[in-house]
Amino acid sequence: MTRRTQTKRNLPVITQLGLCVVGLLFSNTAVHAQLLTDLPQNMQDVGVEQRIGESLPLNAKFLDESGRKVVLGEYFKSEIPVLLTLNYSDCPMLCSMQLNKLVESLSELSLKVGRDFQIVTVSIDPRESPYKAKQTKAKYIAGLRQPGASDGWHFLTGQQSEIRALSEAVGFRYKFIPETGEFSHAAMLGFCTPDGNISSYLLLIDYPPEQLKLGLLDAGGGKIGNLVDNFLLYCSVYNAAEGSYTASAWKIMRVCGALTVILLLVGLVPYWLGKRKPAGHQEGHASSFDPGRIGASTVAGPRSY
Repeated sequence: MTRRTQTKRNLPVITQLGLCVVGLLFSNTAVHAQLLTDLPQNMQDVGVEQRIGESLPLNAKFLDESGRKVVLGEYFKSEIPVLLTLNYSDCPMLCSMQLNKLVESLSELSLKVGRDFQIVTVSIDPRESPYKAKQTKAKYIAGLRQPGASDGWHFLTGQQSEIRALSEAVGFRYKFIPETGEFSHAAMLGFCTPDGNISSYLLLIDYPPEQLKLGLLDAGGGKIGNLVDNFLLYCSVYNAAEGSYTASAWKIMRVCGALTVILLLVGLVPYWLGKRKPAGHQEGHASSFDPGRIGASTVAGPRSY
């Protein structure tokens, strides 16, 4: 999906500055993409190609951490979003760093695993056993220390064909290195809607809690979080170039404009009502107090001396 930006003359200064910032971001992105061609062979064709709006292969078959046969669609039957990660237990560094940071951010969220959203972690290593996945799950659940998290965070293993189907659907490109027996891959969080579509990505490694919350709120479609949370989501926009959420100057200006109109109405309505009351009050007195009638009765009435 492409977005077109139209520029007009006499734009406000803040809009012109915003367009300049966007231009710089895209220029930096182009430079970064060009530098990726100079990576070592093991890192070539490794990364994340965002496929927002695409459907996940919900019929893909896996084994959960207890060895039970499951299909991916089992975790998309409720009305809450799903946070998807692709890792493997024997990863020497990046996976543990990613999941540790994720646990730290989850501990600071008001949204809770299992209640407001689910997490599905799929191993990209077809050699990994459910027993190994169970050990990995126990490690991160213990670090999270959140009641009910064990029922809401699922660690899956599967065959190469099923793993590839899922990774291709989310645009997660990785490579197996035969010399080391390890996988070359990137860090990615995929936010998925309750019906199994990709909503957005978080391509950072430290996973700021506010970014994590916005991604979950966005995927939840306003069905999770409180009023303040969803108001903050409305004032934000997903920046696909950076894989994160940023404040939307245009939305903020719209909100400020609406609030200004509301405040003006609240202030003017009592004034209008107060201005109309004296007029009605005077009309009532005029009907009951008529100098002409008093004069007439005085002339026509008897006089006493």
